[in-house]
Amino acid sequence: MPRPDRVRLRRIKRFERLNTITAQRQVQIRKSISAKDAKAVSMLKALRFRLKELHDTIAKDVIYVRSVERRKALLEIAYFANAVRYDAERLIAMYEQNMLQNYGIDALEKHFKQLIESAKAGMSGIVKPVDSLTHELARHYYAPMHPTVHHFTANMLRLTDLTMQFLKDMKAEFYTGYKVDLKDLASPFTRVANVLLQLAEFLELLMRKKGRREKVRKKARGHYGIVHYDEPVHTIVDVNLIPVDELPLNTILGNTYEFARHKAMSLGKPELATKFMALGVYIIPERKVFKKESFERDALLSYTFRVRKHTYW
Repeated sequence: MPRPDRVRLRRIKRFERLNTITAQRQVQIRKSISAKDAKAVSMLKALRFRLKELHDTIAKDVIYVRSVERRKALLEIAYFANAVRYDAERLIAMYEQNMLQNYGIDALEKHFKQLIESAKAGMSGIVKPVDSLTHELARHYYAPMHPTVHHFTANMLRLTDLTMQFLKDMKAEFYTGYKVDLKDLASPFTRVANVLLQLAEFLELLMRKKGRREKVRKKARGHYGIVHYDEPVHTIVDVNLIPVDELPLNTILGNTYEFARHKAMSLGKPELATKFMALGVYIIPERKVFKKESFERDALLSYTFRVRKHTYW
């Protein structure tokens, strides 16, 4: 058999093995999510998509409506659709309230300790054995196990008012993340407000070769500090992904729009503030980054050193 044919057959076999592994992984993920939760997630996702589609359609076509009464009616519909969509996004607050009422803060502390130990353990995954309540909490606050918008491969914990009760005064490394449609983030028809802030994000998108209808989910690494409400967290990064502006953690958790406005400016497009699908603050607890003084001073070299030179303790 000629050599090119052997290479082609090996490539085909390799893709077949990859497809088999991918299919098995998809089956495992589906089994890990109960039918009730899967249905609720799909319905909520469809509702948010339809409401956003309705709002965008009205916002695009309302200028062509000449009747003042019809224009007012359309704007009222758009505002109502936005209100329902944002109310659906506030379900996390209702979820945390129900968890506290059903289990209490003391009972949840034991299960959160297991998640904290899992986040400290690097890329080892969640510490076993895992009971049902710990698994449920991990699906909401542990980034590798989150099934939807807050999923990241890094072993991070999402900061909310509930998780702050168990992570307060703990040393940690901070991250901020977002999810947005690619068509809103990288459009050939709109110019960016600040190229130096947007360039790194845009070049990374070009390397990904994502389709126009795909979603973009990305995180930005910040500083190593202490988890408390007054801790300043980076919200705007420059072309070297170095933080240049910050907000207190209390403001980020309590005023999501202010966080979205800063993140939109970080991407060079202030109009993105109302188009983010998800925003979040994440931490890796007790992860210490050792840096040399020369790299800390040099803004150009600090990014490479900050990403590659780290250890866990």
